[in-house]
Amino acid sequence: MSIKRVLGLVLSIVMVLAMVPAAAIAEGVSYEMREAAGMKRWDDVWSVLDKVEAEMMKKGATRAEVTYAVYQAALNCPLIDEGSITDLSDNEFTFTTDGMLGGYNYRVRNFTKAPARLTSSYSAVPHNVGTRGSGSAGAMDILLVQPYMGFDSSFTQQYNEEGASLAATTGGTLTTLQGNNATGPAIAAAYANKGIVIYDSHGNCIDSKQTSYLDLHTNSGLTTTDYSNGWAYNGGSFYGIDGRYIQNHASTPLSNPLVWMAICEGMKIGGRGTTGTALLAAGAGCVYGYSQSVTFAGDYEYEATFFNELKEGYNVAESLEVMKEVHGIPDPYGDAYPIVMSESDPFPTNPDGPQNVNCDWTIFSQEPVALESWSLSEEAVNVYKTFTKTVNFEKIPENANQYELEWHSENTSVATVAGNNRKVTITGVNVGNTRIYANVKVDGSTIGTAYCDVTVLGVPTLNDAANAEGGNLNFTNPNSNYPWTVGVVDGEPVAKSGNAGVNNSTSTMQLVLQMQAGEQLTFSWKASTEDNYDYLKFYVNNSQYGQSLTGNTDWMTVTYTAATTGTYTFQWRHVKDNYVGSYNDCGYVRDVSYVSAVTPGDVDNNGVVNSMDALAILRYSMDLMGLNAQQLAAADYNGDGVVNSMDALAILRSVMN
Repeated sequence: MSIKRVLGLVLSIVMVLAMVPAAAIAEGVSYEMREAAGMKRWDDVWSVLDKVEAEMMKKGATRAEVTYAVYQAALNCPLIDEGSITDLSDNEFTFTTDGMLGGYNYRVRNFTKAPARLTSSYSAVPHNVGTRGSGSAGAMDILLVQPYMGFDSSFTQQYNEEGASLAATTGGTLTTLQGNNATGPAIAAAYANKGIVIYDSHGNCIDSKQTSYLDLHTNSGLTTTDYSNGWAYNGGSFYGIDGRYIQNHASTPLSNPLVWMAICEGMKIGGRGTTGTALLAAGAGCVYGYSQSVTFAGDYEYEATFFNELKEGYNVAESLEVMKEVHGIPDPYGDAYPIVMSESDPFPTNPDGPQNVNCDWTIFSQEPVALESWSLSEEAVNVYKTFTKTVNFEKIPENANQYELEWHSENTSVATVAGNNRKVTITGVNVGNTRIYANVKVDGSTIGTAYCDVTVLGVPTLNDAANAEGGNLNFTNPNSNYPWTVGVVDGEPVAKSGNAGVNNSTSTMQLVLQMQAGEQLTFSWKASTEDNYDYLKFYVNNSQYGQSLTGNTDWMTVTYTAATTGTYTFQWRHVKDNYVGSYNDCGYVRDVSYVSAVTPGDVDNNGVVNSMDALAILRYSMDLMGLNAQQLAAADYNGDGVVNSMDALAILRSVMN
C-alpha cells in the first residue's frame, strides 16, 4: 500500500507540473538566477573595496586617506557601472552595480562610541488611544527598530526604556526588532497597527539619490529590485532602506503613527524629504528626523524631554517647543537641527535652521478638562526688528484642554504672530507699536480675548546685543579684521564673533571702563567652536582672565572684580587655528553689565553703614587690621582717594545725624 501511495503522489506531481506552462517555470528559474547573479556581483565588488579599506586601516591611515584609497579602488573596479561613481565628498561616495545602488561611508562603517547614556524617569499611566484621522495615534502598540543592538557596543538601553514607557502609557505592546531580526521585510511588516515607531540606528543621506536611509546590519530580504529603485542601499558592511521601501512593502496602510528617526541625516537637505514624504503617504501622521549627523547624547536628551511631554498629553508642536527650550537647537553636542514633517509641516527649504512646527499629533485622545480662566505671561513686550519674543498662555487649571487659541496682530506691518495653545512667538517687522491678542475659543465660539502690547525697536546694534537689559556700555571692534556682529540665539540678539570659517584668525570685541576698586563686570558667554582647537577667551588689560571656552558649551556667567581703581580694557577674543572649525564656528557674549559693588561707608558689606564700619576704618588706619580691595573702596567715604580717620569721623557724624 505504501508503494502505491508513493507512486500516486509522484503521478500527481507530474500531472500538476504538466499543467504549468514551461515558460512560466523558465521565467521563475531565470529570475532566481538573475537575483543570485546580482547578489554575487555585489559580493565581488565589496571584496575588492573591503580589502583596500582593511589594508589602509592596518597602516594607521587617516579617515580621509582611507576613504580616498577606497574611492580610487572603486574607480578602477570593472564590476562597478561605468560613470556611476559620484564625486568624493564628506568622506563618502556612491556607485551602482548593474543599476543597484551602493556606496562607501567611512562614518557609518567605523562609527565611534557613544557618551554616557541619559535615562528617562517617567512613571507611565495607561490612557485611551485616539483614532486615525483625529490627529492621534491610531494604535496602542510601539515598534522599536534596533539593527545594531547587540552588534555595536555604542548602542544603549535608553530607547528600550522609552519604548516600554510609551507602551505602558498607551496600554499597548512593545515590539523590538534587533540585530539580524531587523530585516527590511520584517520592519515593513511590523509597521502595521503601530502608534509610534522609533529608529535606533545609524542613518545616512545619499545626496545624489535625494533620499535618506535607515542603516541595517543585514541585507536579508532585500532584492535587486529594491536596490535598483533606490529604496535600498548596499554599503558593504551595512545596508539601508528608506521611506519608499516601507511605502512599497507595508502590507496595510499605517495607523497614523509618529516615526521618530533617531538616526543621522534623516532630514538632510540632500534627501529632499523623500523618506518623510513616503512615510506620510504610507499613512504616518508625523515624521521626525535630523538635518545632519546627530550625537547620541543630543538625541537622548531630545528624546527624553519630547516623549515625556507627549506622554503628558501635549501634541508634537508643543512637546517640540519644550524640548527646544530645555536643550536648545541645534543638537547641543553637534550641528543637527530637529525637523518635523506632517500634513501641516512640509519639508523646510532650509533644514539647517529653526523650524516653526504646527503638527497637532498626540499619542492619545485626552479626557476633556474645561478652561476656567486665563492670562498672558506678559502684558507688554519689546522686540527688535527681525527678532522674536515668546509670550506664554497661562491657564487655570493647568491641564485644561477644551479650548483653542486664535492668535492675531492688530498691525502685521509692525509685528506678526505664530502660536499654538500654549504660547505665541512675536516677530518684529518694522519699528512701531501694536497689540497682539488671542481669541479664546470653545466649540468654535469665542469666549474671551487676551491682549499684549508690543513695541518693535530698530535693528539691534552691537551695543544692544552685548549689553544687559537697560545697560549703556559702549563696545567696539579694536581692528577692522573680522569684527564682532549681532547674532541670534533663541530668538534674542547677542554679540557674535566675526571670523567663522577663517583659518588662523582672531576676532576681538573690546570694552574700556573706568572702575573703582571692588566694582564688578559681569557677562554671559558660550562657545560653538572646534573642541580643543579653537577658543573663546576673555582678557583684562591684555592678560587672559579665567579659563578659555572650547567646543559647544552652554551659557556661563563670569564676574570680574576690579582690584584697584583705574582704567580697564576688556576684550573677548575668538581664536581659530589653521583648520576649518565645527559647530557654528564662533563665540557669543551677552548680558554684559557694570556693577558698582561698593556702598560708600559699608566696609563690612552688610547693607548698613554704622559705627562698626567707622571702627573698622580706625583699626585699619592704626595698622590693626587689613581691608581687601572692595572694603577699601567702601572705606573711602569722603571720596578723597585716601582711607584714614577722617572717613571714620564722617561716618560717625552721618550716623549721629
